[in-house]
Amino acid sequence: MGLRHWGGGIAVLALIWALFAGCGQEETQRRTALESLAGEINDVFVRARTEIDSLKQETEALLGKPPQSAGLYPDTRYQLSRQYVLYTPEDDGGCEVWASGHIPVGKTEKARLKVYEHLCPLIKQVQTRNEFMDNVYLTTFDSMVMGYPFADMHAYMTPGLDLTRAWVTYWAAAPEANPEKNTLWVAPYIDAVGRGYMTSVITPVFYGDFLEATLGIDITVDLISDRFLTRARENLCIITDQTLLVAINPGAFEILNLKGLENYNYLKKEVENRAIPESRMMIHHPRYEIRTLAQWIQTPDPSAVISIAGRPFRLDKAPIPETQWFLVGLEAQ
Repeated sequence: MGLRHWGGGIAVLALIWALFAGCGQEETQRRTALESLAGEINDVFVRARTEIDSLKQETEALLGKPPQSAGLYPDTRYQLSRQYVLYTPEDDGGCEVWASGHIPVGKTEKARLKVYEHLCPLIKQVQTRNEFMDNVYLTTFDSMVMGYPFADMHAYMTPGLDLTRAWVTYWAAAPEANPEKNTLWVAPYIDAVGRGYMTSVITPVFYGDFLEATLGIDITVDLISDRFLTRARENLCIITDQTLLVAINPGAFEILNLKGLENYNYLKKEVENRAIPESRMMIHHPRYEIRTLAQWIQTPDPSAVISIAGRPFRLDKAPIPETQWFLVGLEAQ
């Protein structure tokens, strides 16, 4: 009798061990899949950095050459308004140019434009060969922007606008905010050109010691969410190291009941880029459980179990190091 009970106990222990081993294996598989997906997302951002650094080298080399009187396009490609705004009135398949007139466009400015025209094919190539890069552009110290694709900026931008102050993609790269002159990522913001919520990689372009311009590449939250999160069966979201919820798929939304940036409607074009207020950070959320999740994001711990709406969930995070974001997976326990 005792031996039979002992044998039954061994069988029960073996079953429990098998269950634990199975659970551990599933957790390992989930974590591996999460890290793999985070790596794919990170590769998109690394590619953008590589592209903009290469474009920066081309731009600095162009500025270092003897002045070129001949550009790529005839003067008739542009129009000049009474407010000294110079612009491309229609989409001809090339780069759009919009000079605000903050510094009135005269002979000197037009000569510099002829130099910049030689960047247009390179800017277009970068955008068209990278599906995630929504917009590629150069912004100069005298408030001229050259970008691809065409956005019809003249229809809504304000004449005389100082782009060096209005656009985060300029002032965040300038020496006052970026003394090391680094290529860097801008925290998610609302795009002035009407492409919604996005992040941008930006870099300063110097001519000697003078900040001549900045280069930028925009990547929209919509595209990242649609490509990597929306169709996933797992409960996934992307959160910045400052605890801003960037994107979330339907499964994770049901659990957290929070919107990612891609779920907010944004159709209006603005004059300036708009930063997302600090109050939107999860660390300031009124719900305790969301603040608890946010606190965990800012720790080095890769996993945690947190009660959400009275149910325990296992949370795993995998870094997206290029932007200092995290891909987070949620699994009911």
